[in-house]
Amino acid sequence: MGCVVHQSDVTRRAVGMLCSNPAFFAEAILGLQLFLYQVALLECTSKRVVACWARQTGKTTAIAVKVIHFAFTRGDSTTLIVSRGLRQSMIMFGVIERFVLGHPVLRGSVVRSTRTMIVLRNGSVISALPCGPDGAGLRGFTAHLVVMDEAAFMPEYVISSVIFPMLATTNGTAIMLSTPWGRDHVYYRSFKNPSYWSQHVKAEQCPRITREFLLEQRRDIGELRYKMEYEAEFVEDESSFFKQDLIRECAEDFDLVDESVLMSEERVVGSYFLGVDFGKRVDYSVVALLREEEGNDQFRLVFLKQFSLGTSYIDVVAYIQQLNRKFDIAKGYCDQSAIGESLVEEVRQFAPQIEGLVFTARTKQDLLTLLQTRMEQRRITLPLDRALLSQINEQQYRFSRSPVKPTEKPTEAGTLTFYHLKGTHDDQLWALALATYATKQKEDEHTLFVAKR
Repeated sequence: MGCVVHQSDVTRRAVGMLCSNPAFFAEAILGLQLFLYQVALLECTSKRVVACWARQTGKTTAIAVKVIHFAFTRGDSTTLIVSRGLRQSMIMFGVIERFVLGHPVLRGSVVRSTRTMIVLRNGSVISALPCGPDGAGLRGFTAHLVVMDEAAFMPEYVISSVIFPMLATTNGTAIMLSTPWGRDHVYYRSFKNPSYWSQHVKAEQCPRITREFLLEQRRDIGELRYKMEYEAEFVEDESSFFKQDLIRECAEDFDLVDESVLMSEERVVGSYFLGVDFGKRVDYSVVALLREEEGNDQFRLVFLKQFSLGTSYIDVVAYIQQLNRKFDIAKGYCDQSAIGESLVEEVRQFAPQIEGLVFTARTKQDLLTLLQTRMEQRRITLPLDRALLSQINEQQYRFSRSPVKPTEKPTEAGTLTFYHLKGTHDDQLWALALATYATKQKEDEHTLFVAKR
């Protein structure tokens, strides 16, 4: 038990400060210059903490320091860094590891270090773990401190029924930190709970973030996403077709297939479904691949490529040809509205299973309604990619009781009309929707084949 920093290294009084004051520990041992809101978080002694901080404001650094100080000053303690997936947990664990192994005194107190665990001489353990969709990998642990990173994307059941029971016999501390996402979740309720110590930090409070950068981001990513990511506000437009809570339930923390795979000779095993949205002058061209999950009638987004603005359609077609050589594409659809029938025919010369689809109000409704239904059925799994998830959430709709435009056909009246907010894009969403539509068409073809037999 007790602090592992030796009194011979500093004065007796300083040792007392190091062991009792994590902010002093950060400055004296790690050489960090902290912001006032970081100091407030470090000096907080509450057992229930919610940090709702904007992006790039230093929450990972602050929590890493709090974890290190806790482990070094409380012997035989267990600290768990938990996120939806191991990738996110490892981000914070990596910061902790760099601080510990980069300091000679702290490094000397490490008796074991692995990719996901640090064990100290005083018996304390720091581990990074994924919670997954059901928390199965967390069961059986007892903890003194649990840090839930990107808590807004963790399943509520795991937090309430798996993580909090870990703290029952230790009177342990739970820290939830995240940028906002959805209100029907324990993270939001805890943030609003007066029994919790909560902290709200906007990007403008961080001295390292300039006003010019924030103005640029507000213009480039749109008002809704800006408020969530840089003002740490829980916001959602009432007209969003895909609600944040629905999107969260379909998201998992995994890496997409890197496009460097296209350089290898081997063909990628699996059954894939392609969606291509061809961008116009101010939009991006995007290709998406869904992989059919073996034996469970579900599909996972495994590849997403957004081309630079101005990329020629010919270059995009050549890229589709590369994908077709590498992946077993069972079915695919591309937006024919932007490129015309001739370019679609060029695609079909090397990939006859890929068809064009002309976007109308009715086809757009069919595409997004199908995607929404598949998400509600939990048949679509998405990566924890904030740009993609924000595009999905930012898609707006209104009900058209009469033609929206003078040129719109009367048969399109009474449909849903979709649009995206100013300053945002929806190209990734439409590529995903086209790939999802391809899975349905493949199913329909199989059903028809079986019926004819």
